[in-house]
Amino acid sequence: MPVGQPDAFGPPPGGQPTAPKRSKIGWLRFAVPVLVVVIGGGLFLFNHFTGTGSAQAGDCLSVTEFSRKADDPKKIDCGAPEANVKIGARVAGDESCPEGDYDTISMTGRMSYKLCLVINVKQGDCLKGLKSDTAGYQKVSCTDPAKDAEVVKVAGVADKASCEGTEATGAATYSTPPTTLCFKTA
Repeated sequence: MPVGQPDAFGPPPGGQPTAPKRSKIGWLRFAVPVLVVVIGGGLFLFNHFTGTGSAQAGDCLSVTEFSRKADDPKKIDCGAPEANVKIGARVAGDESCPEGDYDTISMTGRMSYKLCLVINVKQGDCLKGLKSDTAGYQKVSCTDPAKDAEVVKVAGVADKASCEGTEATGAATYSTPPTTLCFKTA
């Protein structure tokens, strides 16, 4: 049949064939996976920089509770009032902390590790939660009736004998970094 001539049988029923309509939301097939990757990457980076993923010895954390159901500790500036512990050492998940009275937090997952924690205080600080097995330490006013202890001396050696001659009734020692905290408990 010559080009440009009408079909011998006429046009198909329903008029001229039309091109299939494109869905106006077809772009979602591409946008949703990209959005998921961007949000997931952002959450990973946020946790890496504010959580314990990048935390090393010398960094401080805010720990509200030492238990399995507790919130993840947050990395924080050591001068902040909420910075209640400092990382003394970071060891592989199956290793032991150095010798001392460390609190520990074990992190499991793709990278398993244990954080060996030193109480982040200076002489004259008062604490609530020192006598608790699970509560995170809180710096409180020394006039607060809820205080457990007052720090009477911080020594740069790991030796409880460095508390002799003070009002201390208890001590915590850490070999890394070498530190002794002398407490007068309430």
